[in-house]
Amino acid sequence: MDTVVLQDKIDHLLRSVRRLLPVGSDVCYLYSDDFSQLHQSIRNQLNELYPLRGETMEQDASLCLALLLGYSVSMYANPEEESKKYNTLVRSRHVLQTLSASSLKEQLLTVYHELTESFEPIENF
Repeated sequence: MDTVVLQDKIDHLLRSVRRLLPVGSDVCYLYSDDFSQLHQSIRNQLNELYPLRGETMEQDASLCLALLLGYSVSMYANPEEESKKYNTLVRSRHVLQTLSASSLKEQLLTVYHELTESFEPIENF
């Protein structure tokens, strides 16, 4: 997949997730139909992006961040999604070990640590 197209898809997933995780004064209210539709859209985006890899380490980190945030708001928890979330955590650990210091690394590390608490220990990072 083209780097620009992949980044657009990553950014779209992040925007979708942020509609469900507003910060500060960015609170928006969703009707139940919109809420359900947004969750389904996020699920579809997760399924499309999960098998992909970034062209650069930074893009892969951005992809992992988007996937982990998407899985964290998913209301469709099932064994397959939990497995994908776990695999994305493992992948994120490898990305974090090679990614240079940046705000992206800090964001990914924060989400990584928040989500690893819900799983059996993944070799200490």
